[in-house]
Amino acid sequence: MNEKTSLIFGSTGFIGSKTIDFLLNFSGSIIAVNRQEKFGLGKQVNQIVTKDLNLSNLDLPNIDHVYICLGTKLRAWELIKMSKKKRNTFIKTDLELVVEVAKKAKSLGAKTISLISAVGVKEGSFNTYMDTKGKVEKEIIKMQFESVNFFRPGHLQGKALTEKWDTAIADFFSKILDFFLFGPFSKFKSIDGDTVAKAMVLETKKSKSGVNYFYFNEMIQSLINATPSE
Repeated sequence: MNEKTSLIFGSTGFIGSKTIDFLLNFSGSIIAVNRQEKFGLGKQVNQIVTKDLNLSNLDLPNIDHVYICLGTKLRAWELIKMSKKKRNTFIKTDLELVVEVAKKAKSLGAKTISLISAVGVKEGSFNTYMDTKGKVEKEIIKMQFESVNFFRPGHLQGKALTEKWDTAIADFFSKILDFFLFGPFSKFKSIDGDTVAKAMVLETKKSKSGVNYFYFNEMIQSLINATPSE
């Protein structure tokens, strides 16, 4: 069996760093493209640091899988309403750059693409965050990768130690709200960042054909189904 080559964008962020750490448990080469250097990756990883993420200047080999973990850091209230300046920054990174990265990966022969989205995304939503994430999904589906994996978590637990006070408050209330979310509403439950990252790697390795959506239950089940050989 030929070893696969994985390309990951944004491995210094919250989910990206956890994703590449888990990915290191598997065989195959890894290329990490970051805006700042991530230390301690080891010889298995070819790290490329480019502050402006100018993809036209990147000389990359053919790849099999691409993980997109790019995103703008937002305060809790900005998920509801952003200033014009923040909205422009958000769209530039979370829509335009992500789509550009996906196109680059496609040109390099990627068969599988996986990225972090969010529960409740919908193109055309009055909410900038949900609308933008919905547009990203639509654009990536158009590219016709063999396997497309959208991970749609609710509130991400585990960032409070490195983020500002509003994240800690969101963590606290999300855990309380989780007790009341069951049945069709369970997909809105908060979820630990480690779980999302591990599910992302496990499902990308499977490369199930078509467009696949992973919510809370699907990500939990992915870890339950995992065996040591995976």
